[in-house]
Amino acid sequence: MSSAKRLAYAYAVGRVRALEKYLVPEAIFREATEADDFRSALKLVYDAGAYPEDLIRVGSSADLDALLQREEEKLKHLLEEILVERDLLEAWSLEAKPDKALALSSRAGYPFINDYFRQRIDLANVKIFFRAKYMEFSLDKLERALLFGGAIAQRTFLEAYPLPWSEAAERFRATPYGELWAQTVEDIKERETFVGLERRSEDFLMAYLRRAKYITFGPEPVFSYGLAKKKEIGLIRFLGVGKMLHIPVEVLKGRISATYV
Repeated sequence: MSSAKRLAYAYAVGRVRALEKYLVPEAIFREATEADDFRSALKLVYDAGAYPEDLIRVGSSADLDALLQREEEKLKHLLEEILVERDLLEAWSLEAKPDKALALSSRAGYPFINDYFRQRIDLANVKIFFRAKYMEFSLDKLERALLFGGAIAQRTFLEAYPLPWSEAAERFRATPYGELWAQTVEDIKERETFVGLERRSEDFLMAYLRRAKYITFGPEPVFSYGLAKKKEIGLIRFLGVGKMLHIPVEVLKGRISATYV
């Protein structure tokens, strides 16, 4: 990628560096799960972040959702302003569909961003594999569900599928997801839950995005901030609604994943 193209992001990187200071740390979300009520929980987030005072005045899940939708729109407008390549903006918007997002980001040609979506595809396929195996789906059904474009070939999942959990884990030990895989097998054996898999997947991806902090010029810091902020808004929604519904603290805390700061 040409240095001139990267330098075009000088202003944008400076802007997100300033905004990163207002991202809410994971520790705050964890502390908020222990608050006495949802207003106290949201007050902790409000004090740590950069949200309007309406956040501490919400009275229902509908109020909270409306406020967070406005925050998502503000974030989208910011990215439209400073993420100057259309393919990257569309890829950011399609993050939940990583195979489609990868096709878009590949046209822009930034390896860091492409690798992020490849990892999302890999982790999506890991989740598909575990759920399919747990539910005893057919091999054909698994094959139809797997996404293309990840670093781990589809045939690796298909060849591991008939094996016992422990033997299947061996096939993935040398991959970046080896530890995540082994921990998920233990979760299934001991508690029959996929909660840990969801949280560890998000932690894995966030750890990767944090590397963008060390990139001086280019779209990577902007792109990563946009994803981090989107994730933060999702955590606020989860926290607020969870506290409104009086979900137990340990259940809430178990679903709080890593943040950008």
